[in-house]
Amino acid sequence: MNIQSLFAERNAGVEWSGIRIMFAMADEIDGIVNLGIGQPDFDTPEHVRDAAKAGLDQGFTRYPPASGFQDLREAVAEKLARENKITADPDSEIFISVGAMQGIFNVMLHLVNPGDEVMVVDPGYDYYSQIRLFGGVPVRIPAREENRFKIDPADVKAAITTKTKAIIVNTPSNPTGAVFDRDILEEIGALCLEHNIMIISDEPYEHILFDGNEHVSIGALPGLKDITVSIYTLSKSYAMTGWRVGYVAGHKLIIDEMEKLMEHMVSGVTAVAQRAALAAISSSQACVEKMVERYAKRRDIVHDGLNSIPGISCIKPESTFYAFPNISSFGMSSWEFAKYMAKEHKVAVVPGSIFGENGEGYVRISFATSSDNLKTALERMAQGVAKL
Repeated sequence: MNIQSLFAERNAGVEWSGIRIMFAMADEIDGIVNLGIGQPDFDTPEHVRDAAKAGLDQGFTRYPPASGFQDLREAVAEKLARENKITADPDSEIFISVGAMQGIFNVMLHLVNPGDEVMVVDPGYDYYSQIRLFGGVPVRIPAREENRFKIDPADVKAAITTKTKAIIVNTPSNPTGAVFDRDILEEIGALCLEHNIMIISDEPYEHILFDGNEHVSIGALPGLKDITVSIYTLSKSYAMTGWRVGYVAGHKLIIDEMEKLMEHMVSGVTAVAQRAALAAISSSQACVEKMVERYAKRRDIVHDGLNSIPGISCIKPESTFYAFPNISSFGMSSWEFAKYMAKEHKVAVVPGSIFGENGEGYVRISFATSSDNLKTALERMAQGVAKL
């Protein structure tokens, strides 16, 4: 029997992540310095781990509510009001998700019909498979280096058609480290209001900001709350990637549908992980501030080191723990450059083309690793470039 012939046709729209392909290659090379993985190298803060341990002893080992525990949703509502300037009812407008990705998946399922167009930033995070899984059509909005990788609202306006259903806004941005200014978000919001377009705001790096840059949640801007689904995660801010806890704020009709679907998907977010999340959100944020201070120092090492290598140029990231250097001068594709560095010089970077057509000529470098690792990797890259 041809098992593959039995698969649903929608599966064809789902592709293996290029990042995972690169990781698999790196795993086979002894002594490689991996600058590809977007994962904090810090431990989850001790008080967060302690809350999870206490949760086990308190009996948080059973099915949780599909929308998340009430006290966690209330804590999220307080955080959103305090930090993001978003007012959300914890009873009807907040949903606890399995990280940000499950939140995005859930929203896509409820919004996207076959043929609907969803605008995405290029280069930007890979949302393509999720859009295509439900028959949607990704429409690329360019983010240009000359604009510090911030999108131009004029490009958004030009891309709107009668089929446009939504736009995904990711700021602070992966892979470029760009932060979209308030006026850009206001113009995008005005276009979405005019054309009845939903905004999916993916904000996993909201706390990792440098040089006084301000993160603005587009859902907090006047008139945009009801057409915006704001998605967050604890993975990056609190080094909790493996705990798989995120949260969503949106119109009560959307949140109600998300809760309904959750019952059929995974029942709910792991109970003890939610206790850890409550401690992370409700306690002192000094741990986050310390991590960001470390990231800032690493960013400077990477920025200065890359720009000292002949043929490589890199703008200074405003946020996240990624740099997006330009390697186009070598006349190699981003995949060729990444494979060369991995196989010949034991440094893993991510090809920029993974993040869209406009990512060609760039690579993504994560500085969520130690300063020593970064310095070693930069030395190896310099040696590799010298041999091209």
